[in-house]
Amino acid sequence: MQKWLWLLVYVLLAGVTFIYRYELLAWADDHQSIPLLLSMATLFALVPVIPYKVVIIAFGYSYGMTMAAWICWLGTTLAAILVYVGARTIFRQQARVYLERIRGLNRFTAWMEAHPFMGVMTMRLLPVVPQMAVNIYAGITFTPFWVFMVATAIGKMPAIFVFAYAGAQAGSSIWLSLGILAGYMIVMAMIFLLFRYRSRKKA
Repeated sequence: MQKWLWLLVYVLLAGVTFIYRYELLAWADDHQSIPLLLSMATLFALVPVIPYKVVIIAFGYSYGMTMAAWICWLGTTLAAILVYVGARTIFRQQARVYLERIRGLNRFTAWMEAHPFMGVMTMRLLPVVPQMAVNIYAGITFTPFWVFMVATAIGKMPAIFVFAYAGAQAGSSIWLSLGILAGYMIVMAMIFLLFRYRSRKKA
């Protein structure tokens, strides 16, 4: 019963955040206190009703690259830890049984548990992997907490700083901002294709 209560609380939080998402961003923009901005950054990472890259760009545009990058990095790392702990302590048994029924995931789960740091780091760097799924998956597998936290903190840095910088540049040159984003996506696409090529070669 307690598990479903936590799930209900999360659904309600997601609903309220979705309904008032623009009001929350405007409120944070009006007050501009670091604790409030950090709370907003954590909330939008915890309840992804808006693509988080959009949140980073908006923060970069409003507060500059340095502040936006550090606040979003701390916020999304805190949110990742909260989801990891929730998945590990509340839904781990049921989710683990479900994972074992999916044949295609057995090999990846075994590799992930043998190389937890590299597994989490790789999934953080690939833009096509949903970050919420990474948090939940790491929580229900045997990924040590400190390994997850360090790999998450490091793996999130490149994308956050790039998008914060792009947002900061949008005020002076939208084309420079778009060029930064395009360059980043090209690099990430090349890394993803290389990763797929190496995975197929090993298989």
